[in-house]
Amino acid sequence: MVLADDGTPLLTQSQQPRKTRMGAIIAVSCAFVMLFLAYNSLQNYVTSLLPGNLGNESLAVLYVSVCCFVFSAPHISARLGDKWTMIAGSLCYLVYMGSVIHPIRWVVLSAAVVIGFGAAILWVAVGSYITKASAAAELGKNNGIFWGTFQLSGILGNLFAYFIFNHLNGSTPLFVALTAAGGVGVLILLFIPNDRLLETDVPTPPPIRQEIRATVSNLFTVEQAALAYIVIYSGLELAFWTGEFPQLLPADSIGLVLAFAGVGEVVGALGLSRLSDVVGCSPLVVVGSLVYCGGLALAAWLKHAGLPGPEPAWESVSWIAYLAAFCFGIGDSLVNTQSYALIGKLFKKEETTRAFTVFQLYQNVGSAGGYYIGVPLPMHGTNGSLGLVWIQLYLLVVGTALFCWVERRYLKTRPKSQTNGAHWDVN
Repeated sequence: MVLADDGTPLLTQSQQPRKTRMGAIIAVSCAFVMLFLAYNSLQNYVTSLLPGNLGNESLAVLYVSVCCFVFSAPHISARLGDKWTMIAGSLCYLVYMGSVIHPIRWVVLSAAVVIGFGAAILWVAVGSYITKASAAAELGKNNGIFWGTFQLSGILGNLFAYFIFNHLNGSTPLFVALTAAGGVGVLILLFIPNDRLLETDVPTPPPIRQEIRATVSNLFTVEQAALAYIVIYSGLELAFWTGEFPQLLPADSIGLVLAFAGVGEVVGALGLSRLSDVVGCSPLVVVGSLVYCGGLALAAWLKHAGLPGPEPAWESVSWIAYLAAFCFGIGDSLVNTQSYALIGKLFKKEETTRAFTVFQLYQNVGSAGGYYIGVPLPMHGTNGSLGLVWIQLYLLVVGTALFCWVERRYLKTRPKSQTNGAHWDVN
């Protein structure tokens, strides 16, 4: 929340009806359901269905590209506004999805650069949009609503892919259908409320060099440096269970197993994340970390046992694969929603976009590292190892401890008046 010099909210609850703000968050969530119903499902398959290591390589290029472009995101968001920045970013996702329909190496890798730019601006904009639409006391709940609704895409997309996979002649029709679904998400974004529509005092965006310098300064704040471990981990774990874990499974069962990760995401976000406004962010991050560790143990067990794994099995896959995916979903949702919520509390309005830019930088460093490491240090196969598991555990333990320290530090220093008030008007 942003406070005036006298400590009072600049925009109060009465100026911004809660119903309107909640409608904005739900509209964005629904748009993301369609866009990522397509993209997340496609991402889960490309490492298995594209020739050679093209899937891993393209995803690694994607996340490296995000790191390269992410510092331009605050300037673009300031120029276009959060809404139109999200639309531009989502169109870049369609470029990548379309490129894998008939995969040509140079086309897919070039499209990976394009989607890297799109992801950089999209996720910075949505973090800013939701934070501005929320009162400080609602950040945990509202981020949970967004994340839980958005992660319905993981259930619907993976189930869709699973049920039609065996009825298609190759992967091309699957990728065509997913690209079309992503286009629906872009159309929905055209109708979300404009974050600038009712703002009477929109500041002139600073020059891009000045904005980049300010973002780099945010990168080296004590809070961001401490949160770096958990945020890098959140990128690495996503790369692990969407890129490496599926390669432990039969190709025709990937969608079904990862649908359970989607269920875990929804349970974590809608069922648990709202508690953070009562108990704080740290307890939920600890819970998410412990659950995710359970998922890693189950994945290691599956690798050791081999397919189909310990009985009972469903669709030629052991029950431990489904439970591992469910644990990954819960762990991922709690770490992400609570990181978004804490960052929204830590930084003032003019710093919010920069803070989410730094978040995206660290997270995509983790994702790029996860996909790159997965090539020389795979978990699957006869020569597979648990190297990725141990790297994740290290980052998780250190990151969770530092996350708790940052929130404790914030609670000791925050103004007592910082309890409510929305950041902006939305119509």
